[in-house]
Amino acid sequence: MVIGVSTLRISLPVFVAEQHGLFVKHGIDAEVRRYETAQPLADELGAARIDAGGYVAYPILFGPGAPPPRVRVVTAVVEDAAHPLSYLLAKKGSGLRGVAALRGRRIGILPTAAYRRWLEAILRHDGLRPEDVSIVPLAPSLEVDALMGGGVDALFTGDPMATAALARGLAEPATDTPDVPRVLGEPFLFGTFAVTEEFAQKHPAQARALADALDEAISMISADPTVGTAAMKPYVRDVERPFVDRYPAARYLRSGEISAAQLDRALELAGTNARAATVSLP
Repeated sequence: MVIGVSTLRISLPVFVAEQHGLFVKHGIDAEVRRYETAQPLADELGAARIDAGGYVAYPILFGPGAPPPRVRVVTAVVEDAAHPLSYLLAKKGSGLRGVAALRGRRIGILPTAAYRRWLEAILRHDGLRPEDVSIVPLAPSLEVDALMGGGVDALFTGDPMATAALARGLAEPATDTPDVPRVLGEPFLFGTFAVTEEFAQKHPAQARALADALDEAISMISADPTVGTAAMKPYVRDVERPFVDRYPAARYLRSGEISAAQLDRALELAGTNARAATVSLP
């Protein structure tokens, strides 16, 4: 089984499953491929060049544009006030505070459909139009340098970039984060892990075993959050590694904990009605 993972904090269960031998324990011979963000991972899922992958935001998988991939979603990562995943940051000492202060400014974002869609929703909610700012997609490795060098005035991003920038004293919150659940409601289903429908039909036992491995990883993270951060530490960039232990606690839903109503709401917020192409594993 070829499993993709986005090298972002949302993917902690995959790192735990790999580092703690849970794939092997559940009978899965896994090749894990790492991606800098979830956007190329989703493209690979859609083209069936990988069998499963995550974590990936719902708007990336199911947003407007290309037809949504036929996948089964297992588990979810949740953002709420106690479990922030996305951060709106300004350069330390810039004086930028509040969404309204970003009018006419350049905002760097993770280069994904999700972060653009969510930022546009935040702007509209707080009285700005998307065209009132310049939205600049930036690779994760370039975000902090762009902020410090004046290439952008603010960042809308996640970990590992956000916590590293805050801990190094280079950035400060532009708002009381997290803004996505503030605007779109909480608990907010941020993203999911997906198995292609083709693989699930051909190898149902393996698909179920994968869900079981991720569920066990989530149980381990819930019992001890440091399990997740320790498992991710080898995969982050050197400049970010000292700050992994500062990540806030993460919240996940196991594969049997996602209700149909929650999934429908996540797809609605993603901007599509993809329910017919999306099946949760039993």
